[in-house]
Amino acid sequence: MKQDPKLPSPPNIASNTRELIVQLSRGNVDAAHALAQRVQAELNMILSSDLGADSALTGQARQTMFAIEEVLALVDQSDLRGAWAAARDAAKEWRAVTSAHE
Repeated sequence: MKQDPKLPSPPNIASNTRELIVQLSRGNVDAAHALAQRVQAELNMILSSDLGADSALTGQARQTMFAIEEVLALVDQSDLRGAWAAARDAAKEWRAVTSAHE
């Protein structure tokens, strides 16, 4: 599948979700929060693109966004264990997208 050059790279989003898990496991709240916001912004770019609501990438971005929003909420509540679990869910959701783009 050809990637629209204006959209974020799925492998880059996957890398950021994996790094998010690492930062949360280390207790690096500021770095984790910044990464979660970056992933959220990248997913928003996909969701607001011209791909259409029924494209596979849009569907996966929507599902991943739910997990990233949960990460942000849990980090704000200082629940790093819960945020870590939500970040793992985000990474799992996004893994299918990354393998389809490779």
